[in-house]
Amino acid sequence: DKNYTVINNDLINDPEMDTTALGIMLIILSNKSTWKIYPNEIAKRTGLSRTTIDKYFRRFEKIGYMRTVKMSKGYKKGVETYRFAADFKLADWYFEDYILPQLEKYISE
Repeated sequence: DKNYTVINNDLINDPEMDTTALGIMLIILSNKSTWKIYPNEIAKRTGLSRTTIDKYFRRFEKIGYMRTVKMSKGYKKGVETYRFAADFKLADWYFEDYILPQLEKYISE
């Protein structure tokens, strides 16, 4: 009951997901739910370039498996990027009603 990942078959069987996309997504989903998704870390772990990882992240966003939120850290303090990924397509209602409130709670703590 530890050290394994259960994956939704819809992700695996999605024709828009090639083997590289599946490999990247498996690496992302195999981490703890509190782990921040860093493109550089994914590139390092897969042996792919950062450019390739960015391309796949855009693809994941387009087909619905990933969402990105950028929030200001304050005046002249930069921007914090939060990425969310799932083995199912993140519908707008799910993202707005479930993920964003949890992000706001996390940030406020």
